[in-house]
Amino acid sequence: MDSSKFFALLKSVEYGSLTKAADELGYTQAGLTHMMNRLEKEIGITLLQRTKSGVTLTNDGNKLLPLIRSFTQQGLELEKAIKSMIESNDTVIRVASYASITNNWLPTIISNFKNDFPDVRFELSVNNLDEICTLVSNSEIDIGFTSKQDILHGDWIHLKNDPLYAVLPPDCKTEGETVPVSIFDNKIFFMPSHGFDYDVMNALKQNGVNPIISRTSLDDSTIVSMVSHGLGFSILPKLVLEGISGSFIAKPIEPYSYRELGILIKSKNTLSPVAHKFISYCKQEIK
Repeated sequence: MDSSKFFALLKSVEYGSLTKAADELGYTQAGLTHMMNRLEKEIGITLLQRTKSGVTLTNDGNKLLPLIRSFTQQGLELEKAIKSMIESNDTVIRVASYASITNNWLPTIISNFKNDFPDVRFELSVNNLDEICTLVSNSEIDIGFTSKQDILHGDWIHLKNDPLYAVLPPDCKTEGETVPVSIFDNKIFFMPSHGFDYDVMNALKQNGVNPIISRTSLDDSTIVSMVSHGLGFSILPKLVLEGISGSFIAKPIEPYSYRELGILIKSKNTLSPVAHKFISYCKQEIK
């Protein structure tokens, strides 16, 4: 059970009004009402009696009031203790991720996190899938941002699906908002590296498409440049294409395919409190 919901309940009773409590807590009136409805549904007991003049506790609510206050206080003390623990240490969070995640997600997430926990330091590295798996397994990093694959070992936390896009030369004639994956059959195809080949090969194999694969160690922008000059075709995730300019066509492939992006950790049970807190910030930001 979430102690913050019971804290909001106590504030509502204190003010005798959901509107006043919402203003105090920074919620909308509708948002607080929805929260109270969810709380009552979760525990199976009606706690608030709502009238035109305001809100009061029901008989059941009054019986539970001492326990609610105790539970809420313990929750506040736990949050305070965790924050104090994080702020009192020169804590380091070690993170490895794909370049696309490092460029597009991490700056905002880390900036928001350091606003609340300025003493936490980050050690960052850009790695491919195999490297991230090894680093997590050897406890050399705390958190790895990867795409979900069968080779992963550890605890996986899903964040977002990232659509795969066809990357085509500028003179390639296509109609509609998507590109059939069959367009790559028997075409010169630049296979991306850094673990993306797992996701791309799955999309090709599942649809019986066999391009003429050129396996490269080129970075993403160079692959796009090659395609822009009419030297071949490629498939890249949408997140990778953000921030890359050039004369090329990029459209989602059909059938729809995507990579699952998320966080790989060795174990939720051994992760530090500050790393758990950082993961919560990641979920909120990506959501």
